[in-house]
Amino acid sequence: MRDFEIALGQYILYRNLISLTEPEYQIYLAIKDSIYENFFQRESIQAIVKINQLLLLVVEMEKEKILRWID
Repeated sequence: MRDFEIALGQYILYRNLISLTEPEYQIYLAIKDSIYENFFQRESIQAIVKINQLLLLVVEMEKEKILRWID
């Protein structure tokens, strides 16, 4: 959970800073596919994702392959 707290804070900070200079840019939070399946499927985490309007990029790290873009 601590890693998520840190990542969420950084994501929100970067998104806000980018919106000041490049408002047309979108910032995605990249996450491992296993983390997406085991952590981001929790109802409480889904609520946080929705409240904070997180854009997610699910990545298969071993193959360095993007599996999903979630808006």
